[in-house]
Formats: sequence, structure tokens, C-alpha cells
Amino acid sequence: MQPKKIALISDAWVPQVNGVVTTFQSVISILEKKGFEIKILHPEMFNNFSYPWYKEIKISYNTKKVTEKFFKEFNPDIVHIMTEGPVGFAGRKYCLKNKLQYTSSFHTRFPDYIKQRAFIPKRFTYSILRRLHSDSERVLVPSVSMLNELKKYNFKNLVVWNRGVDTELFNPNKRDTNSKDRQLTYVGRVAIEKNIEEFLKLKGNYNKTVVGDGPELQKYINKYPEINFVGVKTGDELAKYYANADVFVFPSKTDTLGNVILEALASGTPIAAYPVTGPIDVLTDEKINTLDNDLLQSVKKALKVKRVDCRNFTLKLTWDKCVNEFLEFMVKV
Repeated sequence: MQPKKIALISDAWVPQVNGVVTTFQSVISILEKKGFEIKILHPEMFNNFSYPWYKEIKISYNTKKVTEKFFKEFNPDIVHIMTEGPVGFAGRKYCLKNKLQYTSSFHTRFPDYIKQRAFIPKRFTYSILRRLHSDSERVLVPSVSMLNELKKYNFKNLVVWNRGVDTELFNPNKRDTNSKDRQLTYVGRVAIEKNIEEFLKLKGNYNKTVVGDGPELQKYINKYPEINFVGVKTGDELAKYYANADVFVFPSKTDTLGNVILEALASGTPIAAYPVTGPIDVLTDEKINTLDNDLLQSVKKALKVKRVDCRNFTLKLTWDKCVNEFLEFMVKV
């Protein structure tokens, strides 16, 4: 009998807005249509407090009883640990104690973020994260270059899990601007680890818009009054911001992939970015590859890219393919 009950263990879940949540919301929707029953063990089920730099991120504690109750009541056929926080470690501990096999995924370069804010060496933080994944049957990572990076820190059982994009929601048909002014747009967290100030500082005759929220938002609103900060947007409204941009600027040097890159491309919008993990893994087609160590030069290259080439590149990146890959990687407990 095919296993049908999947337990997802995660420190990142709604109301958080990030790539992990967005990815698994899409995955869960398709899994449920395929007849799977999904339950998520997440921070809102525990006592928790807010992460110092990000109030929306919750740190759970006293996790043992809730975790045991969750597993005993649901009795899953498959367990996948999505994140490396307290909830993820609680799930791992339960699996090891009860001899349950599990898989896990690596989404976020926390060691890079922590080094930027607290100056803790990356090797030390990676050693903590590696512990969670050390007993995982397969560790799903979003890109080849991230897989190679993790190999340097002695992670094992690594496989690349490709992402999808909703090409119906994110669509060039949402473009409704007739402005002759060049529009540069950023979508994502407004935080130092996203290197967003490199976008904000760009010189030239461009209109610039920031879609998103984060700990540095007010600081940058004050510092760059000429830039249009519009806050978090979702659904059709977000899709219009992508489609109405002439260039989508992705200044991050610490992302493992960048779902927003795929969403922008699906909207027909070319990308300006650095040649680093994430962008180098997505922009593999020479027709849309505009990467440059000088972000302004990357913008100028992007302005020459045909929007139809961006759109066509994403048509093969379906969430169905992504979910089928996910299921292939899963193991029965």
C-alpha cells in the first residue's frame, strides 16, 4: 500500500513570508490533490519567542511533549524535516529515538547570516546544522553550487531538488505599464544579508521599487526617500510588480537559490544579479544570463534581454515536476 501520510517538521511556517514557506505551500497543495494527507509540526504549536532580528521568526522551546503527541496521533508514513531550528531538532530527536527514517532539506545559509550579524565563524554554525542532517537519508538542496558548498563542510547524502514556479500567476500578461522610464524592482526581505543596499545605491536614470518588509526597512526609507517602498505584496498584486519591472534586481550573495528570480522570469522580466550561488544556478541559458560582478553592468545587460526568452525559460519549471522529485526522494519511516 502506498504511503499517504506525510509529516513536515519546520521552524518556518505561516504567518512567516519566505522562500521555505512559499515553496512548501505550493508543494503541499499538489500533494493534497494527489491524495496525500499532510500535517505540519511548526512553531505556533509550541511555547515560543521572537528571534532578536526578525520578530516574525519564532524560536520554540519545551518541544518534547508536543512533538511526541504530534507523532503518536498522526503516525506518519513519511517524515521530512524542513529546517534546522528547535522544531527540526525536536523532530530529529524523536525519529532517532523511535528508529524512524527521515529526509531533510537545506534552504537557508544561516551561517552566512549569523556571521554578518554576530561574527560567529561559518564553520562553527555549519557544524551545528550538519548534526541535524547527519542521520538524514537524503538532504535536499536547491542548487548544484549549494550542494558543492555543503560538501566542503562534510554534509552527506546530498541531492539537488529543483524548484517550480507558478507560470499562470506570474505572467507577462499582468504588465500594464506604458511608462518610458526604466523600472528596477526588488522583491524580498529588507535586511543586510540580502545585500539590498547595493540595489538602493545604483546610479542612473531609473525608478526603483522595493517590495517587502524587514528589519532594515525604516532605516532605508529614511536614507533613500526617492525610492518607492511598497511593503509586502502577494498574489495578483505581487505579480503586477514583477511584470511591470523592466529589470528585476537580485543583489543577494547569500541565497541558496532565490524563488523570486523564477517568479520574475516567469513574468517576462530579466534579472540583474551577481555570479553567485542561486543566480548562477538559475540563469543557465545564455539568452537570459546577464550576471556581472558589477551590478550596474548587470542591469545594463538585462535591459537588452528579450522578455519572451525569460518567459520561455520558465515554462518547463512546473510545480508538478518539483513535487514528483520530492516524492522520489522520500523514504518510508
